[in-house]
Amino acid sequence: TNYFPGLIQLYCAKMIDALSKQDYAGYNQAETPSYLVERDHIKKVLADPTFMDQIREKFEITLRLGNDRYYYIIALLMAYLYYMRSSHNGYTPEDILAQINDFSIMDFQGFNAEQIEALMEELCELNVFRKKNQHRYLFSRYTFFQLMGTQAEVEDKLLEVTEGDSND
Repeated sequence: TNYFPGLIQLYCAKMIDALSKQDYAGYNQAETPSYLVERDHIKKVLADPTFMDQIREKFEITLRLGNDRYYYIIALLMAYLYYMRSSHNGYTPEDILAQINDFSIMDFQGFNAEQIEALMEELCELNVFRKKNQHRYLFSRYTFFQLMGTQAEVEDKLLEVTEGDSND
């Protein structure tokens, strides 16, 4: 659940629901508690595409806090950098700012590297990013990177962001 309370609730509800299904574990609530949860039960829940879509949706809600798209866009750009030039050393605010300029993302018009770094620090506080060293950041969990989508999906989302800017 990557330390997100909403995901804990979602996961537990899904697990309880799954345990009562005949094709899953077949537990009867009137007869069973306590439930024996096996590794295969957990794997089956995690393999459910609907469940993974719900997790992705909750994750995006976290990134879209407030009235702006700053966290969401920075996370997309971080994922883009993961795909375009994978680095175990992480990425700097300047790397993100360069991508903002390359994509001409108007949400950040007039921003400097210090302002980008402040937002990246906030993403660390949300447990989405972690600091690699003084000015380098990575996703705190590889699964967070995966939740951003495939390379094509990330690129499409970035194009949506820039097209949305041109329609304003």
